[in-house]
Amino acid sequence: MFIVEVIPLAALPPQVPQLLSYFFNKPLAKGAVVEVLIGNRKITAAVTSSTSLEGQKASLKKSDFQLKKISSVISEVPLIPDIQFKIALWLSRNYFAPLGLCLKTVLPPFFLKKDYELRLASYELKKSSQSVIPKPLVVLTKAKDAIKNIEPEVNKVLVQKKQVLIVASEISIAEYFYNYFAGYHETALVHSGLAAKKIYKAYSDIVSGDVEIIIGTRQTLFSPFHNLGLIILEDPANEAYKSDMAPRYNTSDLCKKISELYSCPLIFISQIPDINTFSLIQKGNYTFQNKKFKTEARIKLIDLTQEAKSGNFSSLSRELSSKILEYAANRKRIFIFSSRKGYTGHLLCENCGHIFECPNCSIPMKVYKAKELTLRCHRCSSIQKYPEICSNCRSYKLKNTGFAGSQKIEEELRRLLNNSNIPIPIFVLDSSLIKTRKAEKDLLKKMDEAETFICIGTQMMFSHRYGIKFDLIGISSLDSLVTIPDFKSEESLFYQFTKVLDFDPEDILIQVYNPDNLVMEPLLKEAYAEFYGRELQLRKLFWYPPYARLVRTYYRHSDRQKVAYEARVLAEKLKMALIQRELDKSVKIVGPSPGFIEKERGVYIYNIVLKILPDQKIEEILRFIPSDWMIDVDPRSIL
Repeated sequence: MFIVEVIPLAALPPQVPQLLSYFFNKPLAKGAVVEVLIGNRKITAAVTSSTSLEGQKASLKKSDFQLKKISSVISEVPLIPDIQFKIALWLSRNYFAPLGLCLKTVLPPFFLKKDYELRLASYELKKSSQSVIPKPLVVLTKAKDAIKNIEPEVNKVLVQKKQVLIVASEISIAEYFYNYFAGYHETALVHSGLAAKKIYKAYSDIVSGDVEIIIGTRQTLFSPFHNLGLIILEDPANEAYKSDMAPRYNTSDLCKKISELYSCPLIFISQIPDINTFSLIQKGNYTFQNKKFKTEARIKLIDLTQEAKSGNFSSLSRELSSKILEYAANRKRIFIFSSRKGYTGHLLCENCGHIFECPNCSIPMKVYKAKELTLRCHRCSSIQKYPEICSNCRSYKLKNTGFAGSQKIEEELRRLLNNSNIPIPIFVLDSSLIKTRKAEKDLLKKMDEAETFICIGTQMMFSHRYGIKFDLIGISSLDSLVTIPDFKSEESLFYQFTKVLDFDPEDILIQVYNPDNLVMEPLLKEAYAEFYGRELQLRKLFWYPPYARLVRTYYRHSDRQKVAYEARVLAEKLKMALIQRELDKSVKIVGPSPGFIEKERGVYIYNIVLKILPDQKIEEILRFIPSDWMIDVDPRSIL
């Protein structure tokens, strides 16, 4: 008899053992797949080791549990290679996530499905002869120059008969790189929008070494590479790289780990580095190349408070309106960046100040306009009829307020163009109107075919900055990008603005309500180092990344009092644990406090945020958090 250790491919609480022991009548190889009984449920599990029962008898007699027999063997032939175990273990330790869930995440979507054959021999990791991995390289480049700037590095690796992986933040960007490289090299495209058969075909070609370049979104990192020689990560600070579901990993950190495992170089390409990368460059941990020229666009700031004082309450300033008419008359292409979807931010009663909120979520409902006005919630997607009177004071004095959305900007633009008798098509690209990939492609095709047009778009438009050029760009309100009180909001504003520059405009007009904001001057000069230098001093003072690691843990329940009580209990428990283990000098607790959006879809949320110094192991404190609390390590936001 043999004791077989397995990892159940299920989400066991991270506070309990992740390796379970069973017995079987013969040894099973690492990577074999079995079925085991946990409670009354049969769970698929991956074998990690087998040891003879003879050598374990003494320890088994002392144990207070009885081993169960493996229910059945799904595959004695190993189906999971060692490299995938290593990636799963790193994900589990780094993000305090269930090991089985991490292993399930790294396995392909067709794993164990009928008609999809897997063989470990094809998955074997090819050891690199390279003994020293070079430091990650950060290449600053404009989007349209990205391929030109990375192609020499790609060709160096292909000459060595090794594979190149290019990870893109979004499907449309992955397709842009694929459409170029597929014309010259054997290339595979992998992303979640593909059917299982297409992903299986791509994986088979990757395993066999039939493809030279692999391009895709973040799931492509789990591909079974034949002989990986280079990883390129596009736009590393993009929010899409942070997984929303457990394990909530950051793609840039995962790239670094896979680079180590395969002993291959790693290149980040971006307009500017994010603040953490900037810090690592300063410390000498990353190498750096600036292949980006300063923009030639004329950039001008327009103070909207002065516009209001002079009687213009439109979302378009007089100067921006004049520029739009000038460029439209000259048959140019114009982009108006809107940070908001819908018509306006919210509905306000002028009599009592009541703001109409969603009954399921503690946020104002947004005003939308189609044939008639409606109220919509961006969290739970509920829709209400536009009210005739205030539900609080019965007043008829209702007003649409807040930052203008893309629909209101479109309405004002059409009025402006009609009054000037300039016929020019207007397209709107935001996720509330364009809900499918087909609709998005159809709209982009119309834009490509049009000689001149105006596009009103949200951040969704940034996905197409590699292939589209605009002559004039107007930003309806830059302030609206820093309304959320998060420590990263100004950095995010800086990062988003640099993407606007990728469209290569002649003129950029930025409308703001607060032109004295400290971020404005370095932003207009493209002096990110100046802004980051000041920001790093503040982050060091207040224990924010890169000087501390953040963990957001939160509890959700339909009973508000229960949520608040559980949060207070856990906060006290964590404080006591820190004091007893003398960790209070390396860990700070913030909260408990209601979430920035306290109620969402009828469920209340309370947060506790931990600030942990880099040399402190996170599991020493996170193991005290109950399994019914969510844990997000290195969160996108602490709100």
